[in-house]
Amino acid sequence: MKRIYVHLLIVSLLAFLAACGVVRTSPFGDKAFIFIPTPQEVNIGRQAARQVERKVKLCRDPVINEYVRFVGNKIAAVSDRHDVIYHFKVIDSDEINAFALPGGWVYIYTGLLRHLKNEAELAFVLGHEVGHVVGRHAVRRLQFIYGLDFILSLTFGGKELSPAEREFLNILLNLVVAGYSRKEELEADAMGAYYTGKAGWNPVASVETIRLLDSLIKFKPTGVTELFMDHPTNRKRVRNLNRWLSNFPKEWQKNPFNEERYREKVLRRLEVGHCR
Repeated sequence: MKRIYVHLLIVSLLAFLAACGVVRTSPFGDKAFIFIPTPQEVNIGRQAARQVERKVKLCRDPVINEYVRFVGNKIAAVSDRHDVIYHFKVIDSDEINAFALPGGWVYIYTGLLRHLKNEAELAFVLGHEVGHVVGRHAVRRLQFIYGLDFILSLTFGGKELSPAEREFLNILLNLVVAGYSRKEELEADAMGAYYTGKAGWNPVASVETIRLLDSLIKFKPTGVTELFMDHPTNRKRVRNLNRWLSNFPKEWQKNPFNEERYREKVLRRLEVGHCR
């Protein structure tokens, strides 16, 4: 009887590990043990997306929305994760940012779209955020903060969230909007550049995008200040990207940037207020 019990315990454990498992999230990341099954991750992301979309104003322009989905879906198709459905949405706000929720929800702000110059840069930004989904960066962080038992106990079943569920989602949203650790950001950069090239755009746009973002921020840490930052400086991000670009197929650097199509589908429409 005892042997049967042990056997059943082992089978149950193996089934659980198969559902979760040790994963190598991408060629650019370390192996990580993900305790949270994909269905639970998607459920968390879906509820967080509902919370986001109650608080923000989404872009109403069908051309811009369809264009961002087109670019995002091409990136998702060449990504290292296909067990989730990706959702690409545009937030109508002057904030210069983009973020991804667990399970495949990716948001980009019109404030950032206005500053990008071409389709390849958009592909890199979306690729970077897809990289966070592929790397399960939010889920890995939540596992560490809350522990498996608590996360698996969350059901989000009713319309009214419990205080614990509300706190959990607030922590998640603060995490994904504020950004990740140095290691996670550098990993997402590498994945974003790789997916950009693999999907048919010029991956050099990755470096140009980081330099653009660098030009838009006033505070540029150096020296001792840089040592105490959680996020990598843009200088380190550029060095990291140049290192990866040198290892990508050389022909990728002949891929297009598609400036005119980006101007037509995004910049000109934003100039005349189509999102609002």
